[in-house]
Amino acid sequence: LVFMTLVLFALRHIMHPGKTRILWQIVNALFVEAMNSAFTYVAKRLTDRENHRAYSEYQNHLLAKTVIFKFVNCYISLYYIAFMKQGHTLFALPMHCVNGDCLNDLGSQLAIFMIMRLTVQNFLELGLPWLAQYIRDMKEQRAFNTSLFGGALTVMPDLSQAERQSKREDYDVYGDMDEVLILYGYTTLFVVACPWVPLLALLSSVLECFLDQKKLVLLHRRPFPMTASNNEPWDSAFDVFGILAMVTNTAVIVFTSKAFQGMTAAHKGLLFLGIEHLMLFGRLMVSFFLPAVPEKVRLLQMQQAVMVHRHLNLNGEEEDQEARTQAMMTSQVPPPYVHDMDDEQEDG
Repeated sequence: LVFMTLVLFALRHIMHPGKTRILWQIVNALFVEAMNSAFTYVAKRLTDRENHRAYSEYQNHLLAKTVIFKFVNCYISLYYIAFMKQGHTLFALPMHCVNGDCLNDLGSQLAIFMIMRLTVQNFLELGLPWLAQYIRDMKEQRAFNTSLFGGALTVMPDLSQAERQSKREDYDVYGDMDEVLILYGYTTLFVVACPWVPLLALLSSVLECFLDQKKLVLLHRRPFPMTASNNEPWDSAFDVFGILAMVTNTAVIVFTSKAFQGMTAAHKGLLFLGIEHLMLFGRLMVSFFLPAVPEKVRLLQMQQAVMVHRHLNLNGEEEDQEARTQAMMTSQVPPPYVHDMDDEQEDG
């Protein structure tokens, strides 16, 4: 995969580097989308054969198979342009950026990636289910016309809503979440070099909401609601991408931009490590003092779970001393002291 990407960069410099720069960037973007689709198909077939018990387990294993491959496939070109293109050789060919500034090449390649996902990806996302449904309807109509019941005066009966739903494709949550994750990477990994990318990502998200609404209503089978305790493994994936975005943007500012071009490589390395550690420390402090779930809410959730357990499993009458003790231990208010009374005092 990396070798084929580097071959595209070498061919671009061999065949009229100044005139066909945008053309080869479009070819690179199409190659990335094709490889993503092919590997996703293979990964889904392999994960289907594993026969997982729950859909959450299925998502975890599928994401584990695809995340590293797609990260390399989608972003290796951008990392190469940002850090390794200027002043290096590729297959004995001297490589250079436009006007000696790799941020221009980085911005144009990133723009091509975003436009390809906005156009080609959405077209395939809507066109392939529609084409599959159209071919299926044509086959059913042809089979009905050639059957014993077919004739000049017979027509295929209208289908009920449930029958029409059964003939549509299943809706896959993984595809939409994977698309959002890749778009998030394009938006945040090189935002210091291309500050206009978040605006384009916002427009893409608005268009994606409209297209997903049409896709769910017209092209896919109505999905069944499923309960989930959290949004894993996607929350962890977005956190990892956020950390990589901090490190990558810091490296772009220190090593690629011209802001610190008068410094030596050793001084740049020390500056990069200092800024990177400071940002990671700030991120840890924010997550510690401002957690995603406040402490009061967490305590209320635990106490609510105890109440639900008592009414559902203990009929609301008997006390579960272990659960009650656990709830009191999680509360910040000390438990009240209860005086035990003898049977004689109760009778009196």
